[in-house]
Amino acid sequence: MNHNEPEEFENELERLKRENEIKKLKLMLEYGMKVPVESLNKDIPPQVESQFLDNVMEFEKAFHHSERIMIYDFIGKPDYRKSESIPDSEITVELDRIMQLLNENQISLDTLCEVDDRVLYHFITEELFLTETDNMKIKGMISHFTYEEFHPNHEYDIRNNCNWFIESFLNKESDFYTTYLTKEAEGNSWFGNFRKAFSSFERESFEITNIQFDELSSKVEFNITFSGIIDGSNQIESFSGPGKIELLFRWDYWCVQAITLPSNKK
Repeated sequence: MNHNEPEEFENELERLKRENEIKKLKLMLEYGMKVPVESLNKDIPPQVESQFLDNVMEFEKAFHHSERIMIYDFIGKPDYRKSESIPDSEITVELDRIMQLLNENQISLDTLCEVDDRVLYHFITEELFLTETDNMKIKGMISHFTYEEFHPNHEYDIRNNCNWFIESFLNKESDFYTTYLTKEAEGNSWFGNFRKAFSSFERESFEITNIQFDELSSKVEFNITFSGIIDGSNQIESFSGPGKIELLFRWDYWCVQAITLPSNKK
């Protein structure tokens, strides 16, 4: 073994560390990125950090010199058939072909809910193709789009928000439930006072039975069974029966305005 090898290895590590600090400075000066001069994580090997910084630099260069372009042009202006001209027996095949073209060009399209193949094909060719994206392709980078960003599924969002709200409201380990409230509801002391009355909750079941909504508001009916230990004691109160949640559509989001829980069982 060459006795100089450990020293040469140490020298190489120091050289890489110095280069990494220079790369961070360039990112800050040229692109305004807030990258600390010191290593973000001292456990990261300099070689790994160097490759990471190179990837960031490549992205920033491409991004700052790119123009906006329609997705149809971005994927090479492929030939496609109008949705109304495709028979039912062929629509799935055509959809798969278009989806493959998108994937090959680093465009990913997902759906949160089940969407009919013809509806999705029509959306891609009539809307997504006309959507602009940055005209740059970097290895490993994918642009993600979701169908529901263009066509929200309000019932899906309302159902999820109610489930998440109830789950977080009956979790005394955090106050995350407040993120689902409207500003008016945040100022309603009932929410906090109800939770303060109990040291913990145990939910047995929660089932939404009916959802009604328009463009601005929603009313949700549900059945729930849960219990809570009264704060400062071992006494348990049980709640079971129907309830209601009122929501308002604010800032493109369904927020909880009020809730009616079933009366406690004596």
